[in-house]
Amino acid sequence: MSSPPDHPLIIQLRLPSSHPQLLEGLDIWLRLGLISDAKVRQICREYLVCSVILQPQIENLPQDVLTSATRSKSVIATLPPKPKAPAKPNVLTSMFQSLGEELSVRWLLFLGVFLVVLSSGVLAASQWERFPAIGQYGVLLAYTLSFYGFTFWAGKQTNLKLTAQTLLIVTLLLVPVNFWAMDSFSLWNNPINWIILAFGSLVLSTITVLLSRNRTIISNFPSGNLPLFNILGLSYLHWGWKISGFPLIAVYLAMVGTTLIIVYQNLRQTRKNSDAQNDIWGIGIYFAVIVYELLGILSRAIFIVGVNVTQLGLAIGLCGWLTVWLVERNLTSNSSPQTEMGVSNPTNTPSIASIWEKLGGILLFLGWLVSVFNEPWQAITVSGLSLWVFSQRLGKYSFQIDLLAFFVIGLQTIWLGWRLVPGELQELIINIAANLTNAQNQHFVLLSLALFPYLVLMVTLTNRFHRANKPNLVMFGDQLSVLFGVSLTMLGIINPTVRSLNLLFSTITLATVTKQRSSISLIYLTHITGVLTLCSSINWWFPNLSYEIWAVFLLTLMVGEWIFSWRETVWKNSAWYIGLGLATVSFFLLWIKAEAFWYGNLANADYWRTIWLITPLTLTALGSRSSEASQKTKIFVSIIAVLSAQLLTFPLAGTRLIGLGVGTAVMFVNTRYLRNQTTAGTTIGLGLSVIVATLWQVFPNLGLSGWLMVNALAVLGLWVARKLLFNRTQIYALAADKWAIALCILELLGISVHSYLIYSGNAIAGIPYFIATAIALTAIIYRSWQQPTNWAFLGIGWCLELLVAEILGFGEHSIIKIGIANIALGLTTQLFGEWWRRKYQLTNLPSSFHILPLIYGAFSVILRFNTFTDWTGLYSLGVALILIGIGRRKEEFKPLLYFGIIGVSISAYELLFYQMSQATGGALGDGLIAMSALGATIMYAYRILSPWLISYLYLTPKELKNIAHLHWVWSSCLFLAAITVPIQVNLSVGIGTGLLLMRYAIWQGRKNTLNIPVQRYWGIEIDEIWVYLGLIEAAIVNIYLQHLPVVSFIGKLLLPWRGALACIVAYFLYIIPWENWGWSKTPWQRAAYILPLFIIWQTQQQIYPITLVLCAGFYIFLAIVTSQLRFTYLSVALIDWALFREFNHLGLTDSLWYVTPIGLSFLYIAQIDQQLRLPESKSIRHSLRILSSSLICGWPVLFHQNLPFIPGIFSLIAIFVGLALRVRAFLYVGTAAFLITSIYQLVIFSLSYSFLKWIVGLLVGILLIYIAANFETRRTQINILIRNTINEFENWE
Repeated sequence: MSSPPDHPLIIQLRLPSSHPQLLEGLDIWLRLGLISDAKVRQICREYLVCSVILQPQIENLPQDVLTSATRSKSVIATLPPKPKAPAKPNVLTSMFQSLGEELSVRWLLFLGVFLVVLSSGVLAASQWERFPAIGQYGVLLAYTLSFYGFTFWAGKQTNLKLTAQTLLIVTLLLVPVNFWAMDSFSLWNNPINWIILAFGSLVLSTITVLLSRNRTIISNFPSGNLPLFNILGLSYLHWGWKISGFPLIAVYLAMVGTTLIIVYQNLRQTRKNSDAQNDIWGIGIYFAVIVYELLGILSRAIFIVGVNVTQLGLAIGLCGWLTVWLVERNLTSNSSPQTEMGVSNPTNTPSIASIWEKLGGILLFLGWLVSVFNEPWQAITVSGLSLWVFSQRLGKYSFQIDLLAFFVIGLQTIWLGWRLVPGELQELIINIAANLTNAQNQHFVLLSLALFPYLVLMVTLTNRFHRANKPNLVMFGDQLSVLFGVSLTMLGIINPTVRSLNLLFSTITLATVTKQRSSISLIYLTHITGVLTLCSSINWWFPNLSYEIWAVFLLTLMVGEWIFSWRETVWKNSAWYIGLGLATVSFFLLWIKAEAFWYGNLANADYWRTIWLITPLTLTALGSRSSEASQKTKIFVSIIAVLSAQLLTFPLAGTRLIGLGVGTAVMFVNTRYLRNQTTAGTTIGLGLSVIVATLWQVFPNLGLSGWLMVNALAVLGLWVARKLLFNRTQIYALAADKWAIALCILELLGISVHSYLIYSGNAIAGIPYFIATAIALTAIIYRSWQQPTNWAFLGIGWCLELLVAEILGFGEHSIIKIGIANIALGLTTQLFGEWWRRKYQLTNLPSSFHILPLIYGAFSVILRFNTFTDWTGLYSLGVALILIGIGRRKEEFKPLLYFGIIGVSISAYELLFYQMSQATGGALGDGLIAMSALGATIMYAYRILSPWLISYLYLTPKELKNIAHLHWVWSSCLFLAAITVPIQVNLSVGIGTGLLLMRYAIWQGRKNTLNIPVQRYWGIEIDEIWVYLGLIEAAIVNIYLQHLPVVSFIGKLLLPWRGALACIVAYFLYIIPWENWGWSKTPWQRAAYILPLFIIWQTQQQIYPITLVLCAGFYIFLAIVTSQLRFTYLSVALIDWALFREFNHLGLTDSLWYVTPIGLSFLYIAQIDQQLRLPESKSIRHSLRILSSSLICGWPVLFHQNLPFIPGIFSLIAIFVGLALRVRAFLYVGTAAFLITSIYQLVIFSLSYSFLKWIVGLLVGILLIYIAANFETRRTQINILIRNTINEFENWE
């Protein structure tokens, strides 16, 4: 049915008031006649509250907005000539303005309606039993009529549209509840009630018709009688539910009837009408009411009447399908002129549409779920509806998840259809199929063939997507089909017949698909499936073949595949890779028995493993006939096959030489095509393996010494061969050189292990080992004679080490001798390097002359690691001398020099430790003091002997001074550590050492007089840092002095007054003229700042409050002298501490006594701090005031609500202080505390009187509705009031 010609078009726009094109747009609409001049003025008055000028615009004059040159006059709003940029609104202003937005108004209306309905419902329920049935229904009817009356009144108001729409929706939702109540209250039983029944039905029907045709409130409600008949029919279907069986009939009448009406109404609409009312059939008010009533009927049938939910599956699914269908129709017709103009309905948004669509999907799922177990035919119907939904989505959106859902639904539909087959027929079909496939005890494997047609259907559907050019669905469909096909194959894999038939059908299907749309993946999949089909068929026909026969078959198939790969076809690459796969499988089949050979199980030894040598031979033949592009790949795979074949042939003596010999020959051929050192090295390695295998077979009892001699001779032979082959074929020469190097390393490692076994008592020295070492040394010298390298010198040094170890092994096996020999070798090589450099006048020595002495020294340290005697210090001194000798050669080696210097100190400490270990008595602290004293001695030694050490060690005076400083740090750390442990005999030594360390540090802190630039660390001069360290040493010495009896006695007497005495000492530290004496005054003055605090911390348990007050006065003095008010923060903290101690003494234990001074202290900081008084720190100062006042006022609010006058007094004080001082923080916090206290007391009162609680809820709900209506009607006035208030607050602190 067509809509009336004067049907109003409602366009809702949402724009910021500061939009730059707003005035221009209003002028254009005014010229086009789309808006009146009065409406423009109203918009300007309500939303454009900045200064504007309404004036007639004369033709051809300059204009601030776009106008037509042909117009004579137009009234538009223009801004001043130079408008200021709109200031960013305050956060509170934005928050209050947002309350006037449509979403906020709707939300407040919802909350208000919810509270009113809930509170009134509870109030009525509390008195409900006193009313008869007619009275109970009368209350509900009166409630509905009240909402209708409010809706009618709001609809007459021009500026309460949102309120009217909300009340209309609530009224329409209450109508079916009334009909439900009529039936539930059994108004049919009494003739008197029939009058109320008729009156209520007439009134409710009239309300529904009037509201549905009220175009003032809603303009998008569908026209015609069918929608009204649908709404009223759903309401009237709540009658008669006392009749047996009628609830189920009512549900299906509602579902089927609604579906037919909506589908019929929608399909008969013309394109014009459907465009004009594109949201009628989508997700508008009509749609929401219909879905609400359908869900209400379903809910009543399931949860109230108790209808078996399994009988409602189709109804639920039909409801879900209808919901999805309506959404789809709405989205299909969404390309209307209104949409093109940018006009949108607030209720017609994609997010809401998606919510309804998800709701429909959930209902479809629930309909299937409740019927799938007991009503399969209903589940099949719901599945059909679901398949239609997802087929539509696939055609429209092409989502992969939709295809997955379509696949799963279709698969379970097959299962549901099978459940509809009678049981006898099911059993007959299964028995026939099981007899044909020999699967009597494995019926589940029949699914592998039974579900294959569904796989073909999915493949056909994927081909359809391919023709429709939907690549994402094609890719996902192929993946889904492959996964499903593999699953079907896995189901039947245990049955040879089923497996072979499944693979045959899969091959045919894949071949068909590959022919239609060829791709690499399909080609490979088809080829692999064909090979698997052949193998499965052979296993079906010949089930008892051995692994070796299978390996021969697979190797034959491999050779055939590789021969087939020579031809230029689409199957070339797949044949090559499948041949590789067949070779791999055959290898593992042969490996099954070869693995036992490796573990020594030779009971069933045979020569079948040699058949796998056909693989590298075939690969080499393929490589020799292939193009250059693929030749390298085939030769490389041939090399891998040669090496893999040795795993099969090596364990048996009869096949070992065959495998190595064939491998050597094949590698020799491969090296011709792949000429690099790797292939040549592999060839040489296999050749050496042939020699080793031959010697192993000829001399089976050759011992370790013999093999070491053979290996040494092999190294020598390879280096000789290298020299002979170098001019003929360099790749073999270089490969032989690398093999010789590897074997030489192996030789030296073997001899090293033998030497270790000698000195661990598990082996004896022998002449063959000495000879092998000598041959290896000769080979290294031969190799490096003309081309000496550092590695060669290192090898020679290794051989010398082994020769010494083997020679000393003939005598007593002493590790210490080896260590001493290493120190001798280290010193000798170090001195030899010095001699070599002087003889040949070399600037730089080879690196091996530096490395060898260090290696010897490090090895000697490892050897003596567990030895501690009276001479181990000298042992360490020898290693340190090696490090010093190497480190002084070059600037780059200076770290070694430092390590050597550290080694000298370590040797001295080793001597001290040994003496301490032999001494008796004393405590741990005595040892630490002795170590500290030794460090101080070394420190002064470096300072005294600095002229000679500088010339020998090639160090600068600064570097030597830094070494002394490091010893000072080490000694100071030991001196500090000694405080924490007992001291028995070295207390005087400790005090003396501390004085020396203190004197050294303070003396280093004197300013230099040579105008040398002063170094700074962390912004502090190095001289001042030394003074700080000296003062710290003085503090430590003071702690040592406390252990003296006289000092301890006096200290106990003055313990509570130490803080005051510290203030006196700090006062003199502050006023002494330190700069006249050569020091900077800064560290001494800072020490004066810290000293009282340090002493207070030490005496915190026995300190008097008056002492704290005196210390606070000292810091007030510092604040006055230095003009730094922040010193008073310490005074405030000390005064708070004194107050806390006094409160505790007076027995004031309430936490409020302690929290209040803390909050006041923070307020003091916020008031006097100079940084916080700056304009840019205004927000920080405000936050600190908020925090402090919240602490003061919030504490009684949280913990003293039982005495409400306490938080009330605190909050009132804060309010009056804020008003008096014009400070926002105090006013905000005081007001918040006062409101919280008041509300809390109101809640307590309400809990005591429950009836009052629901009265309050009803009033709050009415208040929310009132607020929402005011925000909708008086946005401008409220915004102006809020803005003026906030602007006034901006002038406060």
